[in-house]
Amino acid sequence: MAHVTLFGPKHWTSNIELARMQRHPVPNFHACSLLSDVWGPLALCEAPRVWTKQRRSARTLRAVEGTRRGRRVVVGSLTGLLVGRTAARRARARTRLSKVKIPLHWEAGGFYLYFTLSGERKSKENQKRIYAVADTGSPFCLVARCLRKDCPSYCAEVGCFEGEGKPSGDPDSWEGYASGVVEIQWRSDGQVSFPEAEESWSMKSIGFGVQGRVIGFGGTGKAVFFGLIRDHQAGMKQSFLEQTPFRFLTIDLRVPGREVLTLDTFGTAGSSADERVRLVDPRRWGDPVKHYCALATLRIGGQVLCAEATRKVLVLVDTGTTGASMTAPLYDAYLLLARENAQRGSSWSSARQIEVVFDDSNVSFQMYVGKHPTYGLGLDLVTPINEMAWAPTSVADKPYEDVMLMGLGFLVGTRIQVDTQRDELIVTRDQKNGKRRGK
Repeated sequence: MAHVTLFGPKHWTSNIELARMQRHPVPNFHACSLLSDVWGPLALCEAPRVWTKQRRSARTLRAVEGTRRGRRVVVGSLTGLLVGRTAARRARARTRLSKVKIPLHWEAGGFYLYFTLSGERKSKENQKRIYAVADTGSPFCLVARCLRKDCPSYCAEVGCFEGEGKPSGDPDSWEGYASGVVEIQWRSDGQVSFPEAEESWSMKSIGFGVQGRVIGFGGTGKAVFFGLIRDHQAGMKQSFLEQTPFRFLTIDLRVPGREVLTLDTFGTAGSSADERVRLVDPRRWGDPVKHYCALATLRIGGQVLCAEATRKVLVLVDTGTTGASMTAPLYDAYLLLARENAQRGSSWSSARQIEVVFDDSNVSFQMYVGKHPTYGLGLDLVTPINEMAWAPTSVADKPYEDVMLMGLGFLVGTRIQVDTQRDELIVTRDQKNGKRRGK
């Protein structure tokens, strides 16, 4: 099987930051004992308008005089005109920012997008495109500071940090992902845009991270992650999405070659054929970010995993993961049942196929097994997670035993929309190309 890079950040921040917040001496840093450090989502609001002067034109004077004579309709019409114009301006502004469609590109086991980042040291004409993984499993907009030996060619291919923005004043931190740990320097006043988007869109004053040293990724990897998680616990750096007006995100993987990410302020109306999964907020169980997740039961080769105990799994929808990744006890149970299925006569492909069945809604996703005609091998890659700092946390009312990252192998052939306001996952199937097993 061809090597496929495993994506899928499960985010936490270093105890260096936590000690600073609590005003304790900074303890020795160990990458294996990282604690969460997170800020709550910022509410988007508009500052009230303050009118300091008013020109009393002849028309205004007549309107006021008309009020004194009981002809209030004049003042009412003028007020309505002002309110109407203000509402129209706001509506036009919302329309300009309401939706952006960004093409996705398949490569190295993930779907990538292009974005540009500019700031104090870059003019609009000199913006460089940055290649990044569209990742529903992490929160930040990142750009790489190249520490490789082949920086000229690497940066020409994926884009690197060139002094954009300015220092935020926050200390550097180590951020944990399912496949490694990265050092991040935090900066502010970046301007982000998507050069391939159907709509012209850009946002100023964006906070972002500069990725430096990495542990476990093998250099800086193919590209950085473009995080699409919006909300998080208190004390954490701002996510990209919470700095924008977007409340909905849609990833459409129904047609190979026409994959697209849509960021939307108002969402789109679904159809009666759509399936809906009620998402849960994992922050109550220690997760520092609000992953898009729900409780589920797993079937391996058609058999319920741990049927005698109905083992519940917290399943995270993660487009930064190629196939599936599991906490170690769940991975061991998965392998054991797959081998038992094979011993009963099933082919290895059938014996190890995973089906995720979400509770309450009964919506299910099957892993694509075998070689995909467009995406090739790797969509059925299943790996253990070496460490997920928050997952083993002992919580009395925790209703699950394990965590699984449900990646692209379960999502190809579908369109998923995440409603971050209602905590809902809306699924649209491609009935024509919904085959889940390769030849």
